[in-house]
Amino acid sequence: MISFELSRHLEATVKKLSSMEVSVVKQKELPYGVQLSLTGYGSSCRINLYHSKKKGNSVVQAGGDKSLLELILGQVKSVAEYSVSVPPGLRAGSDEAGKGDYFGPLVVAAVACRQSTANALTAIGVGDSKKLSAAKVRELYEKITLMSDVSYSVCSISPREYNRLFDAFKRQGKNSLDTLAMAHGRAFGDLFTEGEEPDGVVVDKFCEMKRLSPWLTIPVSKVELRVRAEDSEPVVAAASIIARSVYLDELARLSSLCGIALIPGAGAPVDRLGKKLVQLNGDDILLETAKFHFANTNRII
Repeated sequence: MISFELSRHLEATVKKLSSMEVSVVKQKELPYGVQLSLTGYGSSCRINLYHSKKKGNSVVQAGGDKSLLELILGQVKSVAEYSVSVPPGLRAGSDEAGKGDYFGPLVVAAVACRQSTANALTAIGVGDSKKLSAAKVRELYEKITLMSDVSYSVCSISPREYNRLFDAFKRQGKNSLDTLAMAHGRAFGDLFTEGEEPDGVVVDKFCEMKRLSPWLTIPVSKVELRVRAEDSEPVVAAASIIARSVYLDELARLSSLCGIALIPGAGAPVDRLGKKLVQLNGDDILLETAKFHFANTNRII
């Protein structure tokens, strides 16, 4: 099985090759590595990718056209050091759900575990929740939350509380990202007891550190903001699944309260549903079920 670190090395390498207009025609797993058969510029060659704890990532030529190999190795070796060093101890990460959804709460989850458990998360299929069906999200949620070596916490902000916070932050010259930053801070605060610190923390980047840092109780020096972190960090992917599962459950609960099946998103179908909801319950129902500052509100009312 390809390790998590090697899979990241492979992903970055393939992306670099694609930008060079070099295609991967075959991929073969090797002991501690993977071999790529490549074509480009009318020629073909092979390279081997490896990862070890001692040497990190490496790229080795494995035969074929020498000119193409020289071109590829000159570019691809530069990605061999791309990998962010992963602390060997306790790792933590956070992600959110509901941020771009008109109906339902804003949910942030934080997850912490050791490296061996992070590998186990990858092995059971943990990944970006946005790419998974609702059924798969709920299935993985059950598996993750039953793992004895995984700690997690959830900060779920109901639409009514979200709208109150948004108005309060707006009066201070702030916006919805400050509400989200506060939720991430709360999730980490609930995850770690006073004085307890992880060895490394990854947050799916949604803002700059200066907006997030006032809400953190863990050292900022240990926090990395990473774009699309759920694609490269198992604890963030696990957090995204937990947050999404909680969001879907809360959306279902709100649906039962208002008598209409609410849906995620913020497009035209949501507007049509919102108009039906208001017709049944009046305008105030949006304060209980939706993020009122979204443009959907003006289109619905």
